[in-house]
Amino acid sequence: RDNFAKKGQKVVDANLEVGRRAYDFARDRYAADFDYKMEPVEAPPRMVITGNQAISLGALLGGCRFMSAYPMTPASSILEWLATHASRYGLVVKHSEDEIAALCMAIGASHAGVRAMTATSGGGFSLMVEALGLAGMTETPVVIVEAQRPGPSTGMPTRTEQGDLLFVLRASQGEFPRIVLAPGTVEQCFHAGWRAFNLAEKYQCPVIILIDNFLANSVRSIERADFHFEAVEVDRGEFLTWEELDQLSDSYKRYAITETGISPRARPGHPNAVFVACSDEHTEDGHFADEDPENRVRMVQKRLRKLEVAVEEMRAPTLYGPKQADITLIGWGSSYGPVREAVDRLNQEGEKVNLLHFTDIWPFPEDKVRP
Repeated sequence: RDNFAKKGQKVVDANLEVGRRAYDFARDRYAADFDYKMEPVEAPPRMVITGNQAISLGALLGGCRFMSAYPMTPASSILEWLATHASRYGLVVKHSEDEIAALCMAIGASHAGVRAMTATSGGGFSLMVEALGLAGMTETPVVIVEAQRPGPSTGMPTRTEQGDLLFVLRASQGEFPRIVLAPGTVEQCFHAGWRAFNLAEKYQCPVIILIDNFLANSVRSIERADFHFEAVEVDRGEFLTWEELDQLSDSYKRYAITETGISPRARPGHPNAVFVACSDEHTEDGHFADEDPENRVRMVQKRLRKLEVAVEEMRAPTLYGPKQADITLIGWGSSYGPVREAVDRLNQEGEKVNLLHFTDIWPFPEDKVRP
């Protein structure tokens, strides 16, 4: 009744009749040989959800209001899920003509002031790399989900592999900050979904959520409480409000050099905050300046200083198994489940083994790894 009510009573009645006839058929022919009794089990309601859906849900609760993507396995269901729920939650979803356009659209939406994302796999991310550099140079926050599959080229679209880590860490020419998260469970996918937007806007840089086909499309049954919805928060960082811009007396410098490297950000349109968002190297107000070596050094250092602050927000790896072990296995992302099982088996055989699992990959939380 719940599923078919919107299709009319005739459809509801037809489906109920099919159910009754199937029940009667089984009772009349097989009841004598079926002596199993099923007792009801009291259990809290559970969600059946995939990693891609969990990231999408986290992004939605984290304030994402624009998503553009070109379908590519295994990331396609993020586009599909968000498109399905777009009208209900005030989200704009664009099926772009290709991956280059997808990221450029997301960068444009973010530049205009809304939280924006895209999703793809390794081949699509290869096409996005130049636009990734644009986000780095213009210091525009954007979230990219990269769902890995075996490469190179078309590779194996329906299989899984963790082959793109070094690629996403260094993609695009030159140096600029980026943050890489690699959740290992459905619950971690949810939290990466909203955290990515906070990190992108606080540090005004691209944030890449790195998953793979195994985690993206595996189905899990979990309790609602396991998601800890109360932990979700929205932090837009140094984002000037319209009222603050009204009070601005000095000329606005979009790329002002600061101690942290983070400059006050403003959405376009206010007369007190006119600036140029240039893909060339630029001055503090955004104007073209690729013939000034001293300015170049200042701006590169300014952008990279953001990582020195961002690393403090990177979460420490989790330790599974005994604190004192002869062997420590190190994993990241979706390897968590298989490696944890290996740890359990080895410990049952008398070995002393534990697992150090990373979800926050870059900037690398070095100080949180040391004993």
